[in-house]
Order: sequence, then structure tokens, then C-alpha cells
Amino acid sequence: LIFCAFSKAATTGLLVKGGDYLEILAKVKMVALDKTGTVTRGEFTVTDFQSICDDVSLGTLLYWVSSIESKSSHPMAAALVDYARSLAIEPVPENVEDFQNFPGEGIFGKIHGNVIYIGNRRIGPRTGCSKDSIAEAKCTGGKTRGYVYLGATPVGTFSLSDSCRSGALEAIKDLKSLGIKSFILAGDSHAAALYAQDQLDHAFDMVYAELLPQHKEELVELLKKDGATAMVGDGINDAPALAAVDIGISMGISGSALAMESGHVILMSNDIRKIPKAIKLARKASTKLIQNVTLSVTVKGAVLVLAVAGYPLVWVAVLTDVGTCLVVILNSMLLLKNNLEEEGGFWKSKYGTFSLSCKKDEDKEALNVKNCRSRCCEATSAKDMASTSLQGQTGPNPCCFSSS
Repeated sequence: LIFCAFSKAATTGLLVKGGDYLEILAKVKMVALDKTGTVTRGEFTVTDFQSICDDVSLGTLLYWVSSIESKSSHPMAAALVDYARSLAIEPVPENVEDFQNFPGEGIFGKIHGNVIYIGNRRIGPRTGCSKDSIAEAKCTGGKTRGYVYLGATPVGTFSLSDSCRSGALEAIKDLKSLGIKSFILAGDSHAAALYAQDQLDHAFDMVYAELLPQHKEELVELLKKDGATAMVGDGINDAPALAAVDIGISMGISGSALAMESGHVILMSNDIRKIPKAIKLARKASTKLIQNVTLSVTVKGAVLVLAVAGYPLVWVAVLTDVGTCLVVILNSMLLLKNNLEEEGGFWKSKYGTFSLSCKKDEDKEALNVKNCRSRCCEATSAKDMASTSLQGQTGPNPCCFSSS
């Protein structure tokens, strides 16, 4: 049974590190998800970058920032490096000394003797800068705001935008259909976290913002008291929570090595719709286990009763023993069975895997696979058809928002 469940999980794109975790996954009542790189794509775009110090030119500032950020693995770092290169400014990471990462705050590095801090507003006190020395600009559209310090002096600001992953809303709705509550745990600002909630139609039960790594860990410890809890994350900031939760699920493609090491289940793609599929698989495996044990005990109990009653038929005992084993094996192998409904609308053929989805997800009648195949779905035109593919608060100032 465990072998069949692991095989099915592997074909789905999930690596489970042990049978115990499959059992826990079947009991999950709550799922907490990191925002950046998990709920959102983690593909940032720089929308604004400016120097706020007359003594530091924009070109110099971009050179400092891109050189230091090139030593970081955070998704925002890649966006800042790409932005600098788009302006013909090439980062030189070998000129960076004493590079340090401050989870939940930002990074630090020395370049040509200049002490540079880059991060969100929480990194300000670390630089020795007073809170009032730089005004926090208001970002619209859920943008993430960042700051650059030369020593204790603020010298630059920037903002980045990100969007939610395709399929994120579907994944959250699937979790709700399984009776599972979902939460966002964001280290980002309140505005950015609420913007993600707005993009997903307020599907999450609760949104927690401005969380440091230790706050995420403390929060999942609180959630665990109300039932088995899963945490989905991809970064270094998520590692403590992934290790502390009942079942940690790490993103395999965009995830950091530390997150994958801390997680109990590794998602081998960025498709978070596979999370509810994994829970469904775990629940099916649990049901099959109960069926197999019940069948074995019942049949062997019946043979024992016959023997006590004076019918010691050896051939019956052998036949029932072997037969029970075969039935248990065949029942377990049903986990490997594929059908279109379980694949969530994926149609496999010798030409590839076709993703079939209708434009109006809320219209159940429109989600008719047969109609979609023949391109006669009323809610979906040929232009809209999916393309073929081959494929409870803790800590200082964490804010939460309900979905209502």
C-alpha cells in the first residue's frame, strides 16, 4: 500500500520522505502558505527605483544594490539585478565583502569600503537609522517597498510588483472542499498581503502579515493546537516553520535548499494545485489501509471460527490466506488508477498532455470535459482554450485579516 501511494505521489509530482508523513497528511485540517514564491509567482518586476541622496547617483546606487543582491537567492534579488542590467549596469559580486543575510529584514554587504544595507523597513533599526528619518511611501497595487542605506543614511528606495500563481485560487477552493482552512503567512507588508487576498477573491480564511521567521514558527505552533497543520513554503524564511509544523511542504523548483531539507514533502513543480491532490491521495491511502486490515482480520477470523467448530480444513486456510493477500494487493493498486476527474481536467494522449479549463470556473455546467474537448463549451471560446502543455498572533506587529 505504501509503495503504491509513493508511486502515485511521484507521478503526481510529489516526493514524500516517509510513510508517517503520508498518514499525517491525511489528517490535515489547516494549511498555512507563505506568500512570496508560493501563493505568488515570485517573479518580481521593479516598478520604481530612485536615489534620495544628492551625493549618490542613481547609477552608483544601482551598481551597489545589484552587486550585493547578486549574492542573494531571494526572488526580489533577481529582479533588482535584471533591472540594473537593463540599464547597462553590470553587477560585480566579487567586489562585495562581508555579505550577510537577515531573514525577514534584508541583506548587508560592503563594497569599496561602503557599508550598504538593503531591505524592508524593519532593517532600519539595524543600520542605526531612526524611524522618522525616512518617510514610508505608500505603495498601490500591493507593491513591495524596499530601502537602501549607506551606513545609517537612507540613500535610495525601490518598489517591486508580483502576481499570484495561476491555479492558486483553484487550489484554495479545493482545500475548502476538503474541509481544510487556509492561511497566508507573509513577511511582506499589510498592503501586499491584502492585495494577494484580493486577487484570490478573499479565498483565504485568514491573512497574517509582517511576520519574521520566528513569528511564522510560533504561529504554526499555535495552529497545531487546533488540529494537524501543514505549511507550504519555499524560502530560507520559511525553514523554521516547515520544521516545526506537523507536515512541511516545500517548493522543489523555486525553493531554497534549506526549505527542501526542512520540509517533509517536496513539491516537484510550482503548481500548488497538487497540494489538495496530495491530501486526497493520503486520505485514499488511509481508507485503503483500513479496508485491507478489516478484510484480512475478518477473513482470518472466519477461518479461525471454522477451525474451532471442528472443520480444520487446511486447504481453506491456505486459500484464504493467499486469496486475502491478492485482494489486499489489488485493492492497494487501485491507488495507481488514473482518471480524468482525479487529474483535474488533464487529458493524456500520445500527443502530449492537454490542460482543459473553462473561462468561468464557477460555472459547474461549463466545466464539462467532453464539451471542452469538442470546443463547444458555451463559456469558453477557442481563443480562451488553455494551451497544450508537454509537461491567534505572535511577535511584534504581525497583522491578520479575516476573509470577510
